[in-house]
Amino acid sequence: MNTITLSFLGFGIGGELKLKELKKLGKSIIVIVLFEATAAFLVVGIATGFLLKNISLGLIYGALASATAPAGTVDVIRQYKAKGNLTSTLYAVMGLDDIYALLIYTLSIPLAIILLGGKQAAANTSVFSSLAHAGLEILLELGIGTAVGFILILIAKKIHNRTTLLLFTLGIILMNCGISEILEISPILLNMAVGIVAVNYHSMVARKIFSALGDWSPPIYVWFFVLVGTRLDFHLIVIYAPLVAVYILARSLGKWSGAFVGAKLSHAPQTTVKYLGFTLLSQAGVAIGLALAAANSLTEIGLKNAAKQVMGVMTATTFLIMLIGPVLAKIALVKAGETHVKE
Repeated sequence: MNTITLSFLGFGIGGELKLKELKKLGKSIIVIVLFEATAAFLVVGIATGFLLKNISLGLIYGALASATAPAGTVDVIRQYKAKGNLTSTLYAVMGLDDIYALLIYTLSIPLAIILLGGKQAAANTSVFSSLAHAGLEILLELGIGTAVGFILILIAKKIHNRTTLLLFTLGIILMNCGISEILEISPILLNMAVGIVAVNYHSMVARKIFSALGDWSPPIYVWFFVLVGTRLDFHLIVIYAPLVAVYILARSLGKWSGAFVGAKLSHAPQTTVKYLGFTLLSQAGVAIGLALAAANSLTEIGLKNAAKQVMGVMTATTFLIMLIGPVLAKIALVKAGETHVKE
């Protein structure tokens, strides 16, 4: 079930990366995304690494912190019918943020796992060879995903029945799950490549695919979060309360400061410079999905306690952040004058 959910997650992220729209956004949005996600990664990585006295775990928490959840913020935008420079920038940033977060994760986790492997890992392989192996793994995932993406579109073009299209797409995603399990590669990146190829090679067919798939995605995500909830040990949350607090504060500081500097450097309107950071604090699906993948990797090298810690901390912080994030987003949009609500 975990692999299936991560596959859906990757496919959905890939479907958001439309190269034509990316060109229209210009360099300013890319600068903002680079700064806000990288700042969150660095600040959380350093803060948690210092607290735990373990830079390897800091790398993992930093990578997970870079992702932003669009759902809660988008709900606020729609509820208050927000419009303006800040809202437009926010939509664009959220569209690219998860893709960049996935890149950070893909590059950081192999290094963290190597360092956490200790003497046994050091005896078996060098850091360079392990990173080279990780790089080849990424190329394999992208290569297979690209090929499958073209196959998906070429066959989907000939399917005119919505139910048949849905079943075929589900079959492709489940096939990718099997491929990722057999080859021991990331289901997220593989399916993200499929989504990217689909949406850019034939946008009209891709629109039909994602529309048909939309009816199935919510129940899978709900079941995914139920499974995550079963892993939440409140006893561990009490033990790791300082880590939860440091993570939330460091991530908030990183997101806000990174967005501020990025917006300033890209000469964004003053309201965007002042308030964008407050709208990027939400954390949910992608972060939890990546946390689950990281926990699986930790379990594979025998670090079950570290895996429990990662899942416990990420589930707890997601719950708390989702209580705070949408509220701060609403306040920021109101103060920016982009809603009909008075301050």
